[in-house]
Amino acid sequence: MEAALCDYLTAALEPHVHNTLAFDVPIGDNRYALYVPSIVLTHSKKDERAILIEVIDSARPGGGIRRLCGFRTQQSAHYYLIVVARRSLHPSLPEEAYDQLFPLDDFKPLDEFLTAL
Repeated sequence: MEAALCDYLTAALEPHVHNTLAFDVPIGDNRYALYVPSIVLTHSKKDERAILIEVIDSARPGGGIRRLCGFRTQQSAHYYLIVVARRSLHPSLPEEAYDQLFPLDDFKPLDEFLTAL
């Protein structure tokens, strides 16, 4: 899924890098986990914040949702987090896990968002 998103971003001439940042984020009381964003846009920003894109393929425990929530709690002033997931997962993803949610099966809404930046 990340490869399909990467291919789309490359075709859309949206410069990006993979796995270049790492954060120790809170996931519970005195518990932290490593979060490494999948995609970082290198030239586009939203409200002066760097844009990160994460592909989610599971809303189950261990699927990374707590890391995303912890990341946003810790870093929302500096980073704008976009989550791309299958539409069937959208209802199970908490709003605290992302700034913007887009479908994986249709990149048109993501394209419109990026074009408007």
